[in-house]
Amino acid sequence: MATQTGKMGVGRFIKEQRLNLIVPSTPLDGKTVLITGANTGVGLEAARHCVRLNAAHVIIAVRTLSKGEAAKEDILKSQPESKTTVSLYSVDYSSFASVREFAEKVTKEVAKIDIVILNAGINAMNWTVTKDGWEQTLQVNVLSTAYLSLLLLPKIRQSYDSASTLMPALVIVTSDTHYWAAFKQRKMAGEELGILKAMNDEKQTGGTMDKYMISKLMEVYFVRELSRWVDRNYRGDVVITCVNPGLCHSELIREAGLARWAGEAFKWVFARTAEEGSRNYLWAATAGREAHGQYVGSCEVQRAADIVTSEEGQKLGAKVYQEIGQVLGELNGSVKIFF
Repeated sequence: MATQTGKMGVGRFIKEQRLNLIVPSTPLDGKTVLITGANTGVGLEAARHCVRLNAAHVIIAVRTLSKGEAAKEDILKSQPESKTTVSLYSVDYSSFASVREFAEKVTKEVAKIDIVILNAGINAMNWTVTKDGWEQTLQVNVLSTAYLSLLLLPKIRQSYDSASTLMPALVIVTSDTHYWAAFKQRKMAGEELGILKAMNDEKQTGGTMDKYMISKLMEVYFVRELSRWVDRNYRGDVVITCVNPGLCHSELIREAGLARWAGEAFKWVFARTAEEGSRNYLWAATAGREAHGQYVGSCEVQRAADIVTSEEGQKLGAKVYQEIGQVLGELNGSVKIFF
């Protein structure tokens, strides 16, 4: 049952952080699972769970292959009896070309992909523009995540089997920080690419924590709109959802500059372990239609922020989705069908 509140106060946050989350137990026999950013933290622990649950094939997608090799070794060492095949691929979300090359490579080389968990993301306080011309948090967390989702979605759908109890799933990792996004850039919604242009303007956005929060809000918008598109155009043969792992001990804030130290102190008091956070990923990936188009947190479907579910929020979500579509459509004509 979805939590009937679109707000995240301190009391609710602390209560949820202290919950004893469900340990994943749904068997993944015969399934292929792809997880990005799985060389460390919550992504690594999610991959470990998939191996423990007897997935046939776990694909770890990382920016640096040497770190992926270390993660693979660590997983297999912890599961010495496992027969799961663990393979590595390289992808750099800060490059649209890398995202496309990765998607094409994995689509060609892997027979099927049943579950995709897009976990890679950054929280950078500094202002850095990628070679593609986008602020790095916006490109990594929003544009490249959306791009990879659309490029892999046809492959995910191919694994649909009416006889299977598990539906193919695309899971995008978001954050409960979306509840706190100020999102002042929404005032630009009336202009062409107004919101994305404002997010890409240092004078209007700058190096603040709100930049990360808005990127997570945009992911929630994207999931809701894409799931609606899928329902209109497909047979309901894939589940698309977004999941909040909660505040976890991980390397997410490694690029947060001076704010990192305050964040580390806060985490020391309130954070879950990476393994505990990863339980949310597996719940979202195996929940089926219950989670489709929904925001998942603490191993349940929850109500997203009011700025998502309100009348204003629904209009903003459609606008953000449209803007993402315009950018990605100009980048690659094959994804235009989704918009």
